[in-house]
Amino acid sequence: MSIHLKQNDKDMAQIELLIRETPVEVDLVDRVISKYERNEQPQVVKHQKKWHYKVAFATAMLVSLLFITSFISPTMAATLKQVPVLSSIFRLAGDLGLQMADEKGLSTKPQTSVTQEGFTLSVSEVAYDGTRVSIAIERPYKEDQKEALMDCISNYNLFINDEPINSFAPSESNSISRFMYPGKDNASVIIEFSDLRNQGGKPFPEQFDLTIQAFVRGIENPIEIDIPVKNKVKDYVTLAPNISRQYDNIHLTLEKVKLTPVTTSITTRMVLTDNSTFTDNLTLLTMGIVIIDEHGREIEVIGGNGWNATNGNIHLDDLRYTPFESVPKTITLKPYIHLFKENEKGMFQLDKNGYPKIQYIPELEITIPVQP
Repeated sequence: MSIHLKQNDKDMAQIELLIRETPVEVDLVDRVISKYERNEQPQVVKHQKKWHYKVAFATAMLVSLLFITSFISPTMAATLKQVPVLSSIFRLAGDLGLQMADEKGLSTKPQTSVTQEGFTLSVSEVAYDGTRVSIAIERPYKEDQKEALMDCISNYNLFINDEPINSFAPSESNSISRFMYPGKDNASVIIEFSDLRNQGGKPFPEQFDLTIQAFVRGIENPIEIDIPVKNKVKDYVTLAPNISRQYDNIHLTLEKVKLTPVTTSITTRMVLTDNSTFTDNLTLLTMGIVIIDEHGREIEVIGGNGWNATNGNIHLDDLRYTPFESVPKTITLKPYIHLFKENEKGMFQLDKNGYPKIQYIPELEITIPVQP
């Protein structure tokens, strides 16, 4: 095994995701996460007020130009798209796949709004590539707005063709997870979810009506928004390699791979070949996988859904990554584990920058051809 220091801001998000997506003891999960969060992290200072002032001024100037002239050159149109107030949430959310969906016309822009008790919610963009559904939600932007939209929404429900999304789940113990994260500013969020077809669930339809039922703090009844969702991706690659590797008591199988212009997704099955189980096994529950192409270019993990039965020895993972810029000739999966402190249970070993140390397991590495 070789030790490698991985410094990726999304690494802890994946760790928390994988832990919380697995039915282990809740107290242990919270204890591990809270211990890590208490470690000192590099301080980030954002001069948001000054930045928003400049954006507002620039936006006002550009809008004035639109009234002065009836012709907008391609250069001006491109410039306007770089202004956060006017630009797509997907373009500025920091997700390469959603950015590609916006740029390549693979998203839809319903511009549907609902106002209730003076509070307006709008769905400005939707992307669905047959793997993940992403919805951009926003409210009118205000310079002096203190509370982020993400904090205003206390809970939300999702319905596909009037049926709860978990009617597509494999079982009650393996439900479909919903994720909400910040959009381009504090007035926007992105909601994401994926089906669990590779874990025994029903696939989402290629086209469906989605109902978002959002519970907003201070408003008695939920705000409901209905939007159409359609898979606009026609070019994609699907593989079912079913290639396995063995190391010690770990039997890892790469079952499926799907590459779209928006998402790279893999499905893996990990089996413990001795009498051990995944319960409370943080080393295996936090295992990650790096994916690279034939040139060693790495794609970033976006999220995933992991599940194993209580006291079970089989763990299923659907992991989602950013897309490759072009279809690679080969991809290589490089599994790794996080290193924990010996004398402090649940505490990660950290490098000098405060990021968890990882250790690759070359015996579990898998390389498969993608292009014929």
